[in-house]
Amino acid sequence: MTDSFDERRKAAEESYFQKQEQEALKRLKAKQEANKPRLSPINGQPMEQITIQGIVVDRCVESGGIFLDSGELEEIVKASKTESASSWLDAFVGKIKL
Repeated sequence: MTDSFDERRKAAEESYFQKQEQEALKRLKAKQEANKPRLSPINGQPMEQITIQGIVVDRCVESGGIFLDSGELEEIVKASKTESASSWLDAFVGKIKL
Protein backbone atom coordinates (compact mmCIF):
# COMPACT_ATOMS: atom_id res chain seq x y z
CA MET A 1 0.00 0.00 0.00
CA THR A 2 2.81 2.44 0.60
CA ASP A 3 3.77 2.29 -3.07
CA SER A 4 0.42 3.74 -4.17
CA PHE A 5 0.65 6.50 -1.57
CA ASP A 6 4.20 7.32 -2.64
CA GLU A 7 3.14 7.45 -6.28
CA ARG A 8 0.21 9.71 -5.44
CA ARG A 9 2.44 12.02 -3.37
CA LYS A 10 4.99 12.20 -6.19
CA ALA A 11 2.28 12.98 -8.74
CA ALA A 12 0.88 15.76 -6.54
CA GLU A 13 4.38 17.15 -6.02
CA GLU A 14 5.14 17.11 -9.74
CA SER A 15 1.84 18.81 -10.48
CA TYR A 16 2.60 21.53 -7.91
CA PHE A 17 6.05 22.24 -9.36
CA GLN A 18 4.71 22.20 -12.92
CA LYS A 19 2.13 24.87 -11.98
CA GLN A 20 4.84 26.94 -10.28
CA GLU A 21 7.02 26.72 -13.36
CA GLN A 22 4.17 27.74 -15.70
CA GLU A 23 3.34 30.76 -13.53
CA ALA A 24 7.02 31.79 -13.44
CA LEU A 25 7.22 31.53 -17.23
CA LYS A 26 4.09 33.70 -17.59
CA ARG A 27 5.57 36.35 -15.28
CA LEU A 28 8.86 36.28 -17.19
CA LYS A 29 7.10 36.64 -20.55
CA ALA A 30 5.02 39.56 -19.25
CA LYS A 31 8.14 41.28 -17.95
CA GLN A 32 9.93 40.82 -21.27
CA GLU A 33 6.93 42.22 -23.17
CA ALA A 34 6.83 45.27 -20.90
CA ASN A 35 10.50 46.04 -21.56
CA LYS A 36 10.26 45.84 -25.36
CA PRO A 37 10.41 49.18 -27.15
CA ARG A 38 7.36 50.17 -29.13
CA LEU A 39 7.67 49.72 -32.86
CA SER A 40 6.83 52.41 -35.35
CA PRO A 41 3.63 51.73 -37.29
CA ILE A 42 5.31 53.37 -40.28
CA ASN A 43 8.47 51.29 -40.66
CA GLY A 44 8.38 48.73 -37.85
CA GLN A 45 11.59 50.01 -36.25
CA PRO A 46 11.92 50.78 -32.52
CA MET A 47 10.84 54.30 -31.60
CA GLU A 48 12.63 56.64 -29.24
CA GLN A 49 10.95 58.19 -26.24
CA ILE A 50 10.93 61.96 -25.83
CA THR A 51 9.37 64.21 -23.21
CA ILE A 52 6.91 66.92 -24.17
CA GLN A 53 5.48 69.07 -21.38
CA GLY A 54 6.55 66.39 -18.88
CA ILE A 55 4.73 63.65 -20.82
CA VAL A 56 6.78 60.79 -22.30
CA VAL A 57 5.72 60.10 -25.89
CA ASP A 58 7.07 57.87 -28.66
CA ARG A 59 8.74 59.28 -31.76
CA CYS A 60 9.61 57.45 -34.97
CA VAL A 61 13.30 58.07 -35.58
CA GLU A 62 13.03 57.77 -39.37
CA SER A 63 9.86 59.75 -40.09
CA GLY A 64 9.79 62.02 -37.04
CA GLY A 65 6.15 61.07 -36.40
CA ILE A 66 4.99 61.39 -32.80
CA PHE A 67 2.63 58.75 -31.42
CA LEU A 68 0.57 59.36 -28.30
CA ASP A 69 -1.08 56.88 -25.97
CA SER A 70 -4.59 57.42 -24.69
CA GLY A 71 -4.85 60.59 -22.62
CA GLU A 72 -1.40 61.95 -23.46
CA LEU A 73 -2.66 64.68 -25.78
CA GLU A 74 -5.01 65.93 -23.08
CA GLU A 75 -2.15 66.00 -20.56
CA ILE A 76 0.05 67.98 -22.97
CA VAL A 77 -2.73 70.49 -23.63
CA LYS A 78 -3.42 70.83 -19.90
CA ALA A 79 0.26 71.42 -19.17
CA SER A 80 0.52 73.94 -22.00
CA LYS A 81 -2.24 76.08 -20.46
CA THR A 82 -0.13 76.60 -17.35
CA GLU A 83 2.92 77.78 -19.32
CA SER A 84 3.24 80.49 -21.90
CA ALA A 85 2.38 79.27 -25.38
CA SER A 86 5.72 80.18 -26.89
CA SER A 87 7.86 78.40 -24.29
CA TRP A 88 6.18 75.00 -24.65
CA LEU A 89 5.98 75.36 -28.42
CA ASP A 90 9.70 76.19 -28.59
CA ALA A 91 10.47 73.16 -26.40
CA PHE A 92 8.30 70.96 -28.60
CA VAL A 93 9.80 72.18 -31.87
CA GLY A 94 13.28 71.72 -30.40
CA LYS A 95 12.53 68.00 -30.06
CA ILE A 96 11.78 67.67 -33.77
CA LYS A 97 14.78 66.92 -35.96
CA LEU A 98 14.26 68.48 -39.35
